[in-house]
Amino acid sequence: GGRAGLRPGLGGWGYLVLIHFIVMGLPLQSTNAQDLRHLVSTCGGTSEAHLRWCQETALAVQAAQGALGLAASGGTDLPGSASTLGWRMKGSPRIALSIRGALTRAPAPALKGSGTSPHGEITVTLPSIHISGTVGVFDGFSLGPTLGGFGSLDLTVSTQWIAPPKDQGFQENLTGWGIGTRIGILRESFTLPGISLSAFHRSLGSVDLWELGDGDPAAAGFDLRVSSLRAVAGKDLWGLGFFGGAGWDRYTGDATLVVTDPEGVGPNSTGAGELRSNRRLFFLGGSMTFLTLQVSAEVGWADGFTPDLPMSFQGGSDPSSRSTFGALAFRLTF
Repeated sequence: GGRAGLRPGLGGWGYLVLIHFIVMGLPLQSTNAQDLRHLVSTCGGTSEAHLRWCQETALAVQAAQGALGLAASGGTDLPGSASTLGWRMKGSPRIALSIRGALTRAPAPALKGSGTSPHGEITVTLPSIHISGTVGVFDGFSLGPTLGGFGSLDLTVSTQWIAPPKDQGFQENLTGWGIGTRIGILRESFTLPGISLSAFHRSLGSVDLWELGDGDPAAAGFDLRVSSLRAVAGKDLWGLGFFGGAGWDRYTGDATLVVTDPEGVGPNSTGAGELRSNRRLFFLGGSMTFLTLQVSAEVGWADGFTPDLPMSFQGGSDPSSRSTFGALAFRLTF
């Protein structure tokens, strides 16, 4: 579905600049270790044991931030498709409504019930539900025979509900929102795959971890914003669709720590600062279409975080451990 030229106001150069930003802007580091070090140092402490608790608590905040962020973003932004929606006919955009259920599994330090010293690692499982609506804003233009959809544009709004495990210190379920855009590089044809790039921003509000009044050794809070970039390619084969992609997430938010004195004689120690973490992820999936209804599933994994810390992580948690996720989605396209 090509068109001669671009709509006024969208501009071919604007598309090229945005594509360049998405492709070239991916950082090489997996996390911002300076932010984590600052958070640990502001917590401080009067003993090595106190500092170890501060560090494990900061690691737990980073792990929770990454787990919730991954549960919010997942893999592809438009379930089951590597192509943009485009238009059904000139001036008549396609619209898609989707619902997706997902599970995310992520490692985290075991703080609750750790006794006098932090030790061990747990795996948290986060179920989530995502509802989104997507509209094809621009149909793109053709670069040649079967080379359509270049520069096509979709807009998506979404909401997500995440239920983290309360027995691991999370205090409440989370509801967030998101908005994003997908740019078509190539629309799928009989001979060629569909290829697209997308950028998405999500906000999940404030998160509280643990309660000192319940005997927990530490408490923490942070707010969470997730910025995501995705590159997806896919093709229909014999009635089934297959897709795969790679992405990059950035999790940002202000964090606070409160750690009790492990020896029980001193005051609580507090720390505060902004925590930013970046990581790459990869995913694969398949889909089946029944007229206007499409059913799709995906699985994926995300890198851990660089363990560049003030102390060796003697608590037993390894921030570089990977996280995994999977999802089942239903999409109606009109």
